[in-house]
Amino acid sequence: MGAFDELMYICVHAPTMRSSDCHVRKNLELSTVIEVVLSKARFIPMGMGCTETLGANKVMSSINDNNPSAAYGNGFKRLNDARELESRGDSLCDRELWGLALPVFKDALEKRKQEVGCDDISTATLLVKIGDALLHQDKPTEAGENFAQAATMLERNYYPSHARLAPVLEKQADALMVEEKYAEAEPILKRSADIYVNTLTMENRATLRSYYKLAKLYLQLDRPDDAKKVIEKAMRYVDTPLGPVAEFRYQMALAQVMSKNDNDAKDLLKDASDGFRQRSNYLRVVECLEKYAAICRETGEYAQAEVALKEAGRYKKIEHFYPEDIFVATLLRA
Repeated sequence: MGAFDELMYICVHAPTMRSSDCHVRKNLELSTVIEVVLSKARFIPMGMGCTETLGANKVMSSINDNNPSAAYGNGFKRLNDARELESRGDSLCDRELWGLALPVFKDALEKRKQEVGCDDISTATLLVKIGDALLHQDKPTEAGENFAQAATMLERNYYPSHARLAPVLEKQADALMVEEKYAEAEPILKRSADIYVNTLTMENRATLRSYYKLAKLYLQLDRPDDAKKVIEKAMRYVDTPLGPVAEFRYQMALAQVMSKNDNDAKDLLKDASDGFRQRSNYLRVVECLEKYAAICRETGEYAQAEVALKEAGRYKKIEHFYPEDIFVATLLRA
């Protein structure tokens, strides 16, 4: 049996093969078998005229002449081990045990690299998960390096505006913003937002989330006009009272404060405060009232400032929990 025929035989018959056929466990999934075979052969179908010359020599040179099935078995085992480790890491992350999940993901990555190589697209997912674990442990520099590596790999395997790049670029920008490297984060986050717009819709929560972050970034860079443009575009697509429109109004109010448009800022803060009350986000209500009071003091409206501060004091006494996700109660597209 030729090398190519042997590969195809394994792909076709793997689900029913006995352990004596290939020295592997009976319950191997077909996807695992094909993944190992293609990683060994690097076989790429080129049409009806393709031959076994592509990758066949690589496969046969890596297989022991006396026990060819052992090489396949080792490959299956490494990939299955990697998958089991990744699943274990996911479970730990679900319980927010980031410190325990990190070494598990790293072990899974090493096992996968041993079998499919460093440039295989499947390793990008693990790099992102490692980055997430690092970011949750307040290690943004290391996290950013993993996100950047994953983004490079995705770009190399797909193309620069592929949909899978957007969330990875967003995470890379998040890591930079944690380090307050806003200027470095801007082009990365803007690229992420552009990909979201082109591959999803403006109504999609991922798109709006990236716009929200971009607006906050521009405010950090003291560029209120750019922030206003981003917010105005986003708010045209936030058409539900349960959506995050209050958050965008609050950011717009901050931009107006920076631009010295006090009257517009006060109106926006009132509207945002009403929206936050509706969603029981009382911490944000307090922030709106305190910002409103600060503007009133600067304009000499001391009585209004006092009323706002007293109201803020009442809301500070309310015990509540409100998640960080501003899209929890929206009717926006997932």
